Formats: sequence, structure tokens, C-alpha cells
Amino acid sequence: MKRENIAELKTLLDYSSDALLIADSEGKILYVTPSIERISGLKVKTHLGRNIGELVHEKLISHSATLEALNNGKTITCKVKTIAGKHQLNTALPVLDSSGKLKRIVCNIRSHALYQYQEEEVPAYLQAQDNCSLEQGYPYRLIQIGDHDIVVESNKMTAVVEMAQQVGLVDSTVIVYGETGVGKELIARLIHSRSHRAKTGSFIKINCASFSQSLIEAELFGYEAGAFTGALRSGKSGYFELANVGTLFLDEIAELSLEVQAKLLGVLQDRELYRVGGTNPKKIDTRIIAATNRNLEQMVKDGLFREDLFYRLNVIPIEVPPLRERKKDIPALILHFSRKLQEQYFFKKEISPDLIECLTRYPWPGNVRELFNLIERLLVTVPQKDITTAHLSGPYLSGSSSTSLNIIEKSGSLKEILGSVEMAVVKKTIEECRNQDEAAEMLGISLSSLTRRLRKLNNGK
Repeated sequence: MKRENIAELKTLLDYSSDALLIADSEGKILYVTPSIERISGLKVKTHLGRNIGELVHEKLISHSATLEALNNGKTITCKVKTIAGKHQLNTALPVLDSSGKLKRIVCNIRSHALYQYQEEEVPAYLQAQDNCSLEQGYPYRLIQIGDHDIVVESNKMTAVVEMAQQVGLVDSTVIVYGETGVGKELIARLIHSRSHRAKTGSFIKINCASFSQSLIEAELFGYEAGAFTGALRSGKSGYFELANVGTLFLDEIAELSLEVQAKLLGVLQDRELYRVGGTNPKKIDTRIIAATNRNLEQMVKDGLFREDLFYRLNVIPIEVPPLRERKKDIPALILHFSRKLQEQYFFKKEISPDLIECLTRYPWPGNVRELFNLIERLLVTVPQKDITTAHLSGPYLSGSSSTSLNIIEKSGSLKEILGSVEMAVVKKTIEECRNQDEAAEMLGISLSSLTRRLRKLNNGK
């Protein structure tokens, strides 16, 4: 066939409403048409050059007609669901060479609309924005905000993201609650990126616990020349001024002294501030997003936090759930962190499904931050290509995670290893919960299943 005819054929295939995938006799994907992205929710680059079996192994697709045709040597038609929630009807046809040996597999992939369910489609509020985009081609929902990523799989995290997107459209004050390491800053950045302030001003973060109380006022509100010993001769703008027509994120706001709280309240009420040592007010237009891992209502009762400031901040509260309450996010986070770190360090390693299952059962007291640190530690320290549950013991872990995760014996069958992990997680969850009903809900199992496991645990079996 002439070169121009080949080019014309390729153009025609690119415009086909169905997708076409071609694999060699080993299952390596040689060619796939661009329409695969619309039909599967996965990018072309996710397919090209990879073995079709890897896509099944990584659960990017439920199963593969191409793989079945390779194994059986006959035409296969089957329904396939992708991890992006898309449903397909795939027909794979073996192509033989002149000697009768298998040469290629040609697979026709079409959208199976009958099985497209509305709840599995990407919500409208996650569609691409100017400063906040939903990245396609990943086997999970990924929102990118500049250099920051939010992985969204669980219903609880989806609800948080939906609320953040919604309040980004207004200028109301927001306070983000959540344990250390859950990603409160990411939610604050998402709110800013969704707002008009993303075009007019900056997102400025200040950790209220990182400054001494004697300096925090000058850092927040700025100071005039000669305001105190060591002050710059020219004076200095504070974070409120730097965030003018933008967003100021006050992390760990519970750490502010009562004196600074009073001055912060005045700024929020009057929309103007006085620099330290200054006499002229400065008008500001700064949106405040605060965050804390503490119970502010209890602090108000204890006299540690001003009640009037609490109500001024608590206009729209957003609670980011701990990782143990959104276990559906954990496999996606593991895969995402692994991808990002391997791109950064030029590694090529695999985290086994058994290890992912084990880590999904772990309660993660350090939340997403702890999970990221563990994945980085495993990728950097484990010399083997395949990282398995065996690497949760020995020299590959150190620090706080090793105390809870280093519970696997070096010998024994996989069933015995996973059983020991399961019993340890059940025991820890029971200790953390008020009753068995709460523990069963946290573990995602029925009360009767939990009772059986407790009986096994108590019998020492």
C-alpha cells in the first residue's frame, strides 16, 4: 500500500466513532485510535507500548477480550468496564500469518450505552476550570491545582470536593477541619482556584504555629519603619496586604494567642488593618480560609479561643475526613504517589495488589501524609522491582509507621501473612472505637463478621 494511502487510512480510523486497538502475538499494544479516550476514559498513552495483561492486572479494565482471544485463538466478544466507570462492548479477532501462526489481535471497542450509569460519570463540578482541571488518562479521578493534586474516589471525599467547588464561587469565610495530614491545605487551594480571586490575587499560606506570638502580629499585619528593634528601615507589608484581592490561608489558627485573635477579629469585621507602629488604616480585600485540627467549640468553652472570632470564621465549615474513613481513596492514592515518585526518581517498580490490600486495611493515624511517606520510603529503599507485603518488615521501614506496620512475620504463607495483618488492624480499630458497631462501620464489614474475627482473636488462633 502506498504511503499516502496508509496516511489516509489512519486519518479515517482516527475519525471512527468506535475505537480500534491492535496488539501483537504477545499482547503488546501497537496501535489504538484516539476515540479510546472518549470511550474508556483512559488516555492513548496509557495503552500504547504496554501489554494488555498489565491493564487488567492494574485493574484499569475489568477484563480483556484481546487477552482472551490471545489465549483461546478465537474471536471473543465481551463487556468491559474501565476504572473510569465507562462500559464497553469489545470484540477481539485473531489475525494469522500465511503459516497459520497468530500474528496480531484486532479489537473493536465501542461504548456500551445501555450500561452507562449516571452515578458513575464524572460530576459536572469536576469538569475542567481555568485554574483547576480534572486530568483524564488516570485510573482514578485526579484534580490538579497547579503543582498540587487531589485524588478523589470515595463518596466522602467527593462530597468535600463538591462543597469546596461550590463555596469557591462566593467570598464567604471558610474554616477547614480535619486531622493532621488529611489535606486541608489542598481543599483551601481548591476553593481559591475555583474563585474569581485566582485571576486577581495570590494564594498566601501562613502557619500560625510557626511564628512566635511576639512576631505573628507583625507578620500578619505588617509594620512601619522603626516599629521595634530589628525592624526594617523601610517597614514591611504583612500577609494580609500580600494577599490583597486574593486568599489568605491561616493554617493551625487555633495556635493564635487571645490578643492576636482580637486584632484578627477587628480586621475581619472592618476590612482594614493597622500596621504595627502605624496610625493610618489600610483598606484590604482579602478572603480568609482558616484550618485547624483542634475542636474550636471546646476551646471556646475552655476560654482558649474567642467566641466572637469562632462565629466569624465558622461561616462555612468543611470537614475533611481521615483516611481510615475513606478507604476507597487509598488504592488510588498509592497508585498516584507511586507514579509521581517513579517519574521523579526514574524508577520502574511495581507495588503488589496484596500490599495495596494490606495498606488499605491499615488505619493511617498520619493520614495522607503518612501514606505518601511510606510509599516514598518503600520505593527508595526496596532494591527489588516488585514491592510486596514482605517489605513491610525488616530494614525497609523506620519511624512511626514501622511500629504499626511491621507486624508481618518473615515466614509463612500469603494467607497467614494477610491473616496476621487483618487481626492486627481489627485489634487496633477496636481500641480506637467506642463500640463494636462503630468499629464494624470503620472497617467496612458487618457486625457479625467483626464478631467472628474477635472470637478468633480472643482464642489466639
